[in-house]
Amino acid sequence: MENQTKLNEQNGLPETAPRAMARNVGEFAHDVLTLAELQVQLFVADAQECGRRVLVPGLVLLGGVVLGLTCLPIALAALALLVIQVFEISYAAGFLIAVVVGAVVSALLCAIGLFQVRQSVTVLGRSQQELVRNLRWVKKVLERSRITRRNGIDNSWRTVK
Repeated sequence: MENQTKLNEQNGLPETAPRAMARNVGEFAHDVLTLAELQVQLFVADAQECGRRVLVPGLVLLGGVVLGLTCLPIALAALALLVIQVFEISYAAGFLIAVVVGAVVSALLCAIGLFQVRQSVTVLGRSQQELVRNLRWVKKVLERSRITRRNGIDNSWRTVK
């Protein structure tokens, strides 16, 4: 028993188990907070880039909706009257044809704008992928720490890849 190291001694001797655990938890918390800070910075950068990319397609989408809502009634009425006069059909049939044409044009403009907006928003996928990687790392560290505590092995979780 004389040759064994006492756990409660200080001044250059090995740390006590509670102090070593507190140090490891502190280092791990520091790393997790650093990852969280970097994750937020990445999200802000991605959101800014997304905002720049979405601006023009968003305006195209908004323009399609505004055009469909403001000009469509007058244009459709004129088209209906033209169809009635040219093809000598009933007013109901002429107006129905005009409505179908207007709906197709409006849907086409909205689909184009929506497609462009969706493509511009994909930049946020980078933040999502990085968040998933960071969470996997935290889970690995916690799992490895749990296993090493159970087995009594040195907890060198900083080397997890």
